Amino acid sequence: MSRRRSKRLAAGRRWLATAGSRWAARLRRAWQAIWRRRRAVPVEVLVVDRTRRRLLEQELRRGLHRLQGALGAPLPTGLAIVVQQVIATDRQLAGCYQVGQRPDGSRFALVRLALQVNGRRLTTDELLAALAEQYVGLASRDSVSALVSTDFELGPPAESRRLTALRPDPLAPHSIGHARGERDA
Repeated sequence: MSRRRSKRLAAGRRWLATAGSRWAARLRRAWQAIWRRRRAVPVEVLVVDRTRRRLLEQELRRGLHRLQGALGAPLPTGLAIVVQQVIATDRQLAGCYQVGQRPDGSRFALVRLALQVNGRRLTTDELLAALAEQYVGLASRDSVSALVSTDFELGPPAESRRLTALRPDPLAPHSIGHARGERDA
């Protein structure tokens, strides 16, 4: 065999090895994507409006994915999310979770989120906040953890506050009497 031919064969083998490893990586990524999608957490939004239902499902799935990445905690097996208009217990809740065991012995976790609390419709951000609270609760359920809270006093919105006393404007011109050094009695 000539040198030129052996170099061509070696180059061809390297090309095939490179192409094969690239295809294998692509197949592996595709299989993982299919597997992740198969194992995706079921999210059921109980809303008649199809567009709103799809948007909420997408936002909740994205939020769940970000939470999983941030906390690094694996999702509980058998996790499902149900979004409903109202969670009616002794008082209305923004969210709650239930854990249990099926008759076959497998465990499940059900996160319930409300679209409305005390007659006020929750925004998507508030739904995601409720989901985060429930996810953190589920993730730390079987571990030793401590809750350190920070409270903020929330008053009425800025538009509805009444100003009772105004301080004098430091940039306002002084009256003539004050400019000459005269004082008020």
